[in-house]
Amino acid sequence: MLRQLEKSQGSVIGYSLSGEVSADEYTQLASELRDEIARHGTIRVLFRLSDLDLSSFFAALDERLRFVRENREDVERVAVVTDDTMTGLLSKAAKAGPVELQTFSSDEEPKAWAWLA
Repeated sequence: MLRQLEKSQGSVIGYSLSGEVSADEYTQLASELRDEIARHGTIRVLFRLSDLDLSSFFAALDERLRFVRENREDVERVAVVTDDTMTGLLSKAAKAGPVELQTFSSDEEPKAWAWLA
């Protein structure tokens, strides 16, 4: 399931991803982020990941990587909030990419929002 977080404001946008997230939902997410880029020029994004089904995560990985490659100049920072070890490790591995990325535990979510501000 994918939903935008109420705390999103201006060019700082947050999403909660949990359980099974379909490829269509990832496509919808990319479309919404492109709209925000068009509106604000650059964006900063928080992803709250909880109980995420890793098979759907991997199935949509190519779509997300393509979005990052195509929009690397427009996404300033990404904060990943998760207590899941595997997802956290994948996020840390993504640090080698073109976007500034930090991972935070769920109890550090306020710190993640502050880092994005």
